[in-house]
Amino acid sequence: MTTVGVEALRRHWQERVPFNELCGFVVTRWDGAGVRMEVDGADALGNGVGSLHGGVVATLVDTVANAAAIDVDDFPLGSQVATVSLTVNYLGPARGHLVADAIRTGRGRSLQSVRVDVRGEDDAPIATGLVVVKVSSP
Repeated sequence: MTTVGVEALRRHWQERVPFNELCGFVVTRWDGAGVRMEVDGADALGNGVGSLHGGVVATLVDTVANAAAIDVDDFPLGSQVATVSLTVNYLGPARGHLVADAIRTGRGRSLQSVRVDVRGEDDAPIATGLVVVKVSSP
């Protein structure tokens, strides 16, 4: 069975998922410990009061969690990931550059639990997320 490499996964998440590309999500770390994605604030992603729209933050949480649910050493071609549940707690306004770190905290046969922390430029907490992701093999 052929597996997908980390670089192919990174490229897919950044360049082949149109909404991720539109938002400008960039994968800056993807390893056995988790995944880090970053995004720069942009007027087009704003909420009208000078912050990134909460939906963009929620999408960042969802996206990085789905990535972290993947076992990079054993992810067969044709596998799929899908969010089962998503909880986001907003802690502060999302302005400027955001960094989201996701760590898989639980692993079942097909369901993965992932915790996400989103921080701003000054390392201020922006949001936390708890996500359950289903990973399906082909």
